[in-house]
Amino acid sequence: MAGNFRTRRSAALSAPALLLLSLLAAGPAIQADTGFAAARYREDVNGDGKVNIVDAIALILLGRQDPGDPAADYNGDGVYTIADAVALVLSIMSGSLTPVQDEPLPGEAEHRELPPGAVAVSGPGSYAGPGTTYMLTRDVSSPASAIFLGNDVTLDLNGYTVSFADGGYEQVPNYGFEQGLEGWDLSGAPNARVEDAGTVQTFTGEKILRLPYGEEIASAYITLPVADRSYYAVCGVASSDMRVTINVDDESGKPVYCSFVFGGNVRVTCPETDRAPKLGGGIVFAHLHGLPAGKYRVRVKAQTNCLIDEVDIRPALDVGIGIVDQTYPWAYYKCILDGDYTAFFDYTEQGTTSMPAGSVPRVEGPGTITVRNGVVRSGPVGIRSWGLQSTAGQAVVVLENVRFVSSGINANAVDVPAAVIRNCRFEMDAPFIIDRHRISDQPVALRGETASEVSDCQFIGGQGCLTVAGRGSQVNGSLFVNRQMATNHYSINVSGDGTHIFDNRFEPETGSGIFISARNVEVYRNNFVVSSSPPTCEYGHEDYSVNAVRISDYNARPGSAEAAYGNRVYGNVFRITGRDYPLRPSYVPMVYAVFLSVGGGANYIYDNEVVVEHLDPGSKAEAAAFYLGSSDNGGEWYGNTLTSNVPAVWVASRYGSAARAKFCSNTFIKAENAPESYKPVRMGWGSATAKDIEFRSNVFEGSDFAVEATGQDHSYSVFWTLTVEVLDRAGNPLADEQVVVTDNAGSEVATGKTDGAGEFAAELIEYQAAGSERACRTPYTVAAAGMVQEANLDRNTRITVKQQ
Repeated sequence: MAGNFRTRRSAALSAPALLLLSLLAAGPAIQADTGFAAARYREDVNGDGKVNIVDAIALILLGRQDPGDPAADYNGDGVYTIADAVALVLSIMSGSLTPVQDEPLPGEAEHRELPPGAVAVSGPGSYAGPGTTYMLTRDVSSPASAIFLGNDVTLDLNGYTVSFADGGYEQVPNYGFEQGLEGWDLSGAPNARVEDAGTVQTFTGEKILRLPYGEEIASAYITLPVADRSYYAVCGVASSDMRVTINVDDESGKPVYCSFVFGGNVRVTCPETDRAPKLGGGIVFAHLHGLPAGKYRVRVKAQTNCLIDEVDIRPALDVGIGIVDQTYPWAYYKCILDGDYTAFFDYTEQGTTSMPAGSVPRVEGPGTITVRNGVVRSGPVGIRSWGLQSTAGQAVVVLENVRFVSSGINANAVDVPAAVIRNCRFEMDAPFIIDRHRISDQPVALRGETASEVSDCQFIGGQGCLTVAGRGSQVNGSLFVNRQMATNHYSINVSGDGTHIFDNRFEPETGSGIFISARNVEVYRNNFVVSSSPPTCEYGHEDYSVNAVRISDYNARPGSAEAAYGNRVYGNVFRITGRDYPLRPSYVPMVYAVFLSVGGGANYIYDNEVVVEHLDPGSKAEAAAFYLGSSDNGGEWYGNTLTSNVPAVWVASRYGSAARAKFCSNTFIKAENAPESYKPVRMGWGSATAKDIEFRSNVFEGSDFAVEATGQDHSYSVFWTLTVEVLDRAGNPLADEQVVVTDNAGSEVATGKTDGAGEFAAELIEYQAAGSERACRTPYTVAAAGMVQEANLDRNTRITVKQQ
């Protein structure tokens, strides 16, 4: 389904297609959720396991790119037209879905007999013989971490499944308050009440609990069936201004006390007292470890007035497959707020802070570890787990034809220094994240400096999809269906210089595409379909943007280590849909194709095709193709084709001022449904000011160049190309003829000789704006072949001078 997806340039969406999308968005929600493991349907055009409005958009894009593609001919009449998209929508609305037998999902493989030399694996454990191929002969399950590998081994899953954290774990009944207060002890919280998250505060479900200061709730008891392992007692807290205390009681009602000892230090890990999440809201937790199996409950006390959700006790810190050089036992709550890395807490040799337990093979030095042909799956809903985790800094992990399935808070798939990942699928059901500032906490984190490769993969769900830190990495041929509700968890977060991202499809269900904080990254031949996000926990009552591509160093100084520059975004196709969420009057949804907030150097955005369709253009919602704010180095934007029914470019925006941006030879197309007041460029917001902006030789279809500007002291210049054709008396091109151009003050501004076609061209300024003042240089006077002619330059202009 992902394949080597190569984007082709195509015309803008037709008016019927735009009308269809408008009707879809304005109408009732349309979705048939097929689930990850359910049958697949012909109507699932984008292959994300769901059937909904996104598939209608995908079909339109497919048909526009290649009308002859049989997959675009939904109604079977032999050719793609808008009627195919209409038929698809009607099928979705009526629930008339067509099951199909398509290519097997990654991880599906026939069970094979063991080849000579392979070693059979029928249960969890350690497998560490260098040069050995280990092969599953049955499904493998473990109540904790399942398999540990040594260096230079191959694990062939042989079409079977490795299940980890699969120990019959219970969850706190009604942990998300979706059934009101059922099952909760409210003797210490007489004023607690459940409210509607949709109107009050977005978090992980439809309900949220308001817990007043000083009040405490207690859960029902649940059984923790496995002794001497890690659990997290968790509480989702909506804001960094809200603080809670988390206690856990054993079945006798006695409070549980846990601590982590290292050297002469003792850190209490349970209870967690008077704790808040970081900015954006998150999950506060108490780390339980070293406890006997038995019944336990969680108590949460509000240290301020609080909005809370997702209160539970869950298995934590498990892996399906572990590759260990050293351990990182920094697992208690303050560690995650401090940014400390955590791995293999339960497998750390007692009395040390990095030595793996003797039962775990240690992987030191360079090597290659391969896993292929099967499924790695977590057990019940957990927290902070990994399908595969490696701390072997010099070992490269190769993953081929593996499907990872996991659910829970920070329930991720792969965390390794470097990897080659081919034909894999990552199905992540993660409603939220502990700390949104930890950008590497994504389903697949390739966190080392060594180059990695990801190709022909499918990323379905998750708070973000992929982190790439290695220099010179590449990501291609893959599908990204992000379900982002936590800030900055993009489909791909790129911090590795020189990374190439190409031939991918970005179709987030909610959220954004690519975040670049590096240098010399290239993004090309990708297809993006991005829509405004619903309200999030952090940004539910103010403005919030999602973006197909964002490049940011937060306006760093040139020459600083943080500077992001030399990045190139080119040859991509963007479909951007803006919409409002009127039920949340204080929320301003925003969506952009490319968002630039850079100070450290120039970046280049060129030869892209962008269509912006704002479904509610008169509302508080915002949309644009290009968005610049807090950007003293505004980049170079050229050769792009921008079709929009709202201003396509916004310079100096809600995010801040912008300077030194160049817009050259772009084509701005006014969409058919644009209002009469449409202007192609917007400039300024509040105190945000645009400085030294250049508009050079752009083409405008359906409108003239115009700026919708605030009253700030903006400065910008407008240039056009003047082409002079010189003919002799017989009307033939006159080559090598001198041409002199002077401005309206009589100053000579361009001179040269005509080429073999009798033409001379020069880019000349129309006017320079500074605040409310305009310094105009047009009309221009052209002298050639003994003739003098005037040219009024307010667009790219061609004149003919004929010798008399």
